Amino acid sequence: MGFGRLKAQYLISWIGASDLWKLAGRATLWHVQTSSDTKGVNPMKKSLPWFMLLGVLLLVGCASKKDANEKNFSEALNSYLARKGQLCLGIPSAWPVDVNDAERRSGMGTAAEMAALEKAGLVRSHETETEYMPPLSSRPVKTKVLRYELTDNGKTFYREKDRLGLAGNKQVQGDLCYGQQALDKIVNWQGPTAAEDSKEATVFYTYRIENLAEWAKNADIQRVFPGIVSTIDGAGQTVMNQALTLTSRGWEAKSLNLPF
Repeated sequence: MGFGRLKAQYLISWIGASDLWKLAGRATLWHVQTSSDTKGVNPMKKSLPWFMLLGVLLLVGCASKKDANEKNFSEALNSYLARKGQLCLGIPSAWPVDVNDAERRSGMGTAAEMAALEKAGLVRSHETETEYMPPLSSRPVKTKVLRYELTDNGKTFYREKDRLGLAGNKQVQGDLCYGQQALDKIVNWQGPTAAEDSKEATVFYTYRIENLAEWAKNADIQRVFPGIVSTIDGAGQTVMNQALTLTSRGWEAKSLNLPF
């Protein structure tokens, strides 16, 4: 893509097409009014700036949402991250979360995670009984568990997300989320290339984190959920990539309508 066209597309996004056309009209009128006062100057030199402005306007007018450029790719990524950029703990359990005696004794895994969340004031626990079906048994068995439920504070960070079940069916799972991924900048892209009846491109970008929860900075939380650390440290640094496909509406993320 030419440098002039890229600048033109940013110019339209900052000023607006109608304002640019008004600017061109005023500039042309001023040029006509002052041309008589610049005798002895080469006419081509006098007209060159106005031809350049007209060229910018023509390039802007030809811009399309289907063009493979930074502006269109940014819009596609912003739309994708707004819908699927939630940063969550990834707790693989339905709520409330039950921890059995064996897990409590080990002090690891879910037991350690829930203990850290309780210390941070996101969940609370109480002793209770539940039933489960042992392997190769036809009768349920009662067992004591430590049940963790969300506090009022924890509920403000609770989000339900779609996911694919083992059978390929769509399921809803709740999770605790600590921030929102947003586009930082586009680094570069590959393509577009032909793909069946459309075109595809791969865009490489860095992200920033919006609305980062204070509890995500807690050392105990970060110890049992180490992915938080790499995510925070990677903001503005880690290069991500996302496949985009060209639709009748413009560029969109390929996985935009798929479950998380």
